[in-house]
Amino acid sequence: MDFLRPDLQERLMKDHFEFRKLMEEHKAADTRLGDLQRKPSLTAKESLEEVELKKTKLRAKERIYRIVEEASKHGDQ
Repeated sequence: MDFLRPDLQERLMKDHFEFRKLMEEHKAADTRLGDLQRKPSLTAKESLEEVELKKTKLRAKERIYRIVEEASKHGDQ
């Protein structure tokens, strides 16, 4: 995520449970999405899963962004 400085990410991963959980969720969804996208074709069920994974990644990224924004506002840089 281009908006996330490595030092801030490291600190939030250590100190912020929700942030850590969202990062793990985002990574897991990204990994599974990559698996699906490497397949030559998808079943109907896999296509639905692909859509849900994209939504999961987006929701996680939006929340991560808000957490980072909040941490920056409070001088937690």
